[in-house]
Amino acid sequence: MTPGHEADHAAFCGLSAGARVAWGKSDRKTDDWLPLFRHMCDSGAVAGRLWDAWLPPSVRELVSEGLPGGPQDGRRLAVWMAASHDIGKATPAFACQSDSLAQTMRSRGLDMPSLKQLGDDRKLAPHGIAGQLLLQEWLLERHGWSHRASGQFAVVVGGHHGVPPSHQRIHDLELRPHLLRTGGPAGRSWKAVQYELLDACARFAGADARLGDWRRVKLTQPAQVALTALVIVADWIASSAELFPYSLDEEGLGSTQERMEAAWRGLDLPTPWEPDEPREAVDVLFRSRFELRRGAVVRPVQEEAVRTAREMVPAGLVIIEAPMGEGKTEAAFAAAEILAARSGAGGCMVALPTRATGDAMFTRLLAWLDHLPRDDGASSVFLGHAKAAFNDTWAGLLRSGSRAVTAVDDDGMQRIPPPGAERRENPAGLQAHQWLRGRKKGLDRSPGTLSVQFIGAFGARSTSVN
Repeated sequence: MTPGHEADHAAFCGLSAGARVAWGKSDRKTDDWLPLFRHMCDSGAVAGRLWDAWLPPSVRELVSEGLPGGPQDGRRLAVWMAASHDIGKATPAFACQSDSLAQTMRSRGLDMPSLKQLGDDRKLAPHGIAGQLLLQEWLLERHGWSHRASGQFAVVVGGHHGVPPSHQRIHDLELRPHLLRTGGPAGRSWKAVQYELLDACARFAGADARLGDWRRVKLTQPAQVALTALVIVADWIASSAELFPYSLDEEGLGSTQERMEAAWRGLDLPTPWEPDEPREAVDVLFRSRFELRRGAVVRPVQEEAVRTAREMVPAGLVIIEAPMGEGKTEAAFAAAEILAARSGAGGCMVALPTRATGDAMFTRLLAWLDHLPRDDGASSVFLGHAKAAFNDTWAGLLRSGSRAVTAVDDDGMQRIPPPGAERRENPAGLQAHQWLRGRKKGLDRSPGTLSVQFIGAFGARSTSVN
């Protein structure tokens, strides 16, 4: 069985009583709750499925290229990071938020102050930062990693709520160890549970046998960003109570494979764009992709754009400069298709200076997409400007895609269609998948304004996902 496979929850069997009662999710309205180890297993399974079926090849390559085991190590690392991301919830600072669940943990030796007793100090220990410190400590003490080596991996856990922690915030928490575990015998129990859960996450992902080699890896910043984004997306999905319900069997495991398969069907994410490189002559390519007027011929600038895209290093930049009416847009679309195929990219973004030009380009983008070769899967589109809701074409795509899950934000309200519900399709096989159109979420074909896209490039929350 592939390590980190959706059915492989054996790593979480046999946990101690303390590790089983550490809670990860709770519903204040119903008093239902989810054990932390169950959410770890769900999150790791989702990350594995996203890696296999949703991430474009270029992102998988970005994560894997510096790892000694290549793509297999990349998958193990992604599953490990996702499974471990909420370890910071196994701390007094987090667990004290629910009186009843905290009392259950106290009865298993995990003593902790009350929420009131911890006071404002608790705000210095959000579970992302707490998790970063715990994972680093585990790597140092359990596996002999250096502080520098462990930090480049643990920062993925620290940033899984959208913003990597600053050095000051990390320092503030280091000065308050009682927020991570209490002192005395109870502190030893806390540490044992934290390490037990981290051990299980590593086994689940198959990372336990790779940590010796990974300690010498230099994880690049782009790889850290990509991993953080994947963990964020996996967490959003695994946090959906409708996709991953809190009702479990007595052991708290349920059937991992059944949970994963049901959730994946309910989520119904569109597959990434995976174009084959078009190799036909330029005039044949343009006539098959665009609605050219009778007698129209391919312009020299278009021929040159296609030639350049076919011969250049795929990670480069093509700049097309020509007078109005020379077909720059068509040249850009053709070059984008070729470069996406050559680089393994999973989509493209079309950035315009204004909302009006973005709206005008949206219809041209849809026409181009309608002419692209495609398999039976739907394509996802996203109109990325502040007034997109007033675009009739975009609104129509939203209605046709309304069957999709509306959100998977942490502890939010989600909706999946009832079994047997009729699905409405649109002629181009396009959908504005509602999960992919939120302000934090992804895109694979997206026109919009530069100002909106630039927000995703700076220090906003969930920048890594953008």
